[in-house]
Amino acid sequence: MAAGLAALGNWQEWQTAYLVTAGRLLGGSSMGFAMFAGAALCAFVLLDATVLSVSRVPFTMAEDGYLHSSLARLHPRFGTPVPAIVISTLFCSLLALGSVTQLIAIYAWMRSATSILTLLSLWRLRRVAPEIKRSFVVPGGKAGLAGVVIIPTVLFGWALINSDPSSRLWGIICLALGPAAYYFAKRRQPVASPAAARVDVSPRING
Repeated sequence: MAAGLAALGNWQEWQTAYLVTAGRLLGGSSMGFAMFAGAALCAFVLLDATVLSVSRVPFTMAEDGYLHSSLARLHPRFGTPVPAIVISTLFCSLLALGSVTQLIAIYAWMRSATSILTLLSLWRLRRVAPEIKRSFVVPGGKAGLAGVVIIPTVLFGWALINSDPSSRLWGIICLALGPAAYYFAKRRQPVASPAAARVDVSPRING
């Protein structure tokens, strides 16, 4: 990118996939094809890693009873969650219908939501389980914890509010589906007795 900008000097024309165009302008069709092949390979590897990592979400949710138990089945030979990988692949394929800029905006909304939940879980964990031995501790007491939680949350909110109107609409719709899905998933779960809940949760907390 630095070489292309230095050689061409036309930064105003750089848009999505312009690296391939810059390669063709600088080195002819062969360099343009090489840039395209490199970009395609990187996209494939990135998508492959994304599908394998996000398949952990439906697999774990199925184990916890929030999704159908079939998504938690493992391959008898390889031990991989094949149904979760397949359904994750299907959803990723549907995302190909959107443009790169739309996908980035939607990803920013979803990623900001999970980051905010991670920050809130830090605050919640310090309240409900202060005795757990931790590998690291946020310094500064309550003030330090408040700064770690509040400042990024405010910045996330500011960025999302000022995003593209269409992306903001779809982002809000997607986020609203989360609590609704959680509500219906909790309703279909069997209610455990207090004694059973203590037996089941305590090892997880201590671990």
